[in-house]
Amino acid sequence: MPPLSRIDDSAEDGEPTAVAGKRLLTAWHTGLEVAARAPALHKSVAINFKEGLVMAISILPSIMSVGLLGLLAAKYTPLFEWLGWLFYPFVAVWGIADAAALAQASAAGLAEMFLPALLMAEADFVARFAAGVVSVSAVLFFSASIPCILSTSIPLSVGRMVVVWFIRVALSLMLAVPTGYLVQALIS
Repeated sequence: MPPLSRIDDSAEDGEPTAVAGKRLLTAWHTGLEVAARAPALHKSVAINFKEGLVMAISILPSIMSVGLLGLLAAKYTPLFEWLGWLFYPFVAVWGIADAAALAQASAAGLAEMFLPALLMAEADFVARFAAGVVSVSAVLFFSASIPCILSTSIPLSVGRMVVVWFIRVALSLMLAVPTGYLVQALIS
């Protein structure tokens, strides 16, 4: 599915080829070779701690600033209201009462993961349920995951990640709203 299907996914250190019927043996030998080249436990822990600290120091300012800017944009600008209209058909098809609000809250999830759930806190059960599902399933947002991905060598552009985010949110809404109706019917 585009845009990810168009990315080159070849690897320099690919998986070893295993003869049919000898996959477990190949995996065992490969695991032993990797373990033999691995640094000692204390050295590995020290390396990972140092790299994690450097990553946290370099990413935290961008996470906090983008998160704050996203919250300000959601509160004081119509940006996510406009973006939310892209999701309106995916919500309105189910006849939900708070369709426009849920669509706009889902769009705000691009800035911060929990923003949709926060914005829909006073809505009816199905809308709150769908907002909670979208908060968790969208995965990509500018206050954390997108800056983290951009700081790696993964060849994903912001545009591609936004397209993936849009597809995930649209599919999440299409699945979460009817599931919310089903859950509501089961608990009442």
